[in-house]
Amino acid sequence: MNGKFKKVFIPALSLFCICLVSALLLALTDELTHQKIADAAKQEEIRQRTVVCPAAERFEKKDGYALAYDANNNVAGYVFVTEGKGYGGTISVMTGIDVDGVITGVKVLSHSETSSYGGKAIKNDFTDEYTGKPVQTFVKGKNIDGWTGATRTTNGVAQAVNAACEKYNALKGGE
Repeated sequence: MNGKFKKVFIPALSLFCICLVSALLLALTDELTHQKIADAAKQEEIRQRTVVCPAAERFEKKDGYALAYDANNNVAGYVFVTEGKGYGGTISVMTGIDVDGVITGVKVLSHSETSSYGGKAIKNDFTDEYTGKPVQTFVKGKNIDGWTGATRTTNGVAQAVNAACEKYNALKGGE
């Protein structure tokens, strides 16, 4: 009995200790890095706002959007972060719209698309075709082009931009 006990208990105790130490090290690493990661994500969001709304000098975060101000402290536009459904999951998109209802930029913030088609479409900035167009409902093949082999990705980005257009229209009172 004593030999069997050692054969089972010692390896089990060793594995338990290894798992305990690993879990503690992971928790410590998370505690040390989570604030830095959050700060980096916030800085990246601010940087992306200037990409989709280039006329803005500063931004004021509101409920569900950011208000963009120019150098003279006039409202230059709005920045919305919305989501659409792509092939691989949710696509998070940032859309800038100026005060006249013209899209100033669209940038994909995050996605889970495949690297073969959807990822290449996003990487190659097919979102540039939205820039300069008035707020409207975007439909692939009607008023925007698709990316061959990435239909769901294209539709997901269009869903997200359409959601931003809807939010803009709601803010402007449906003008």
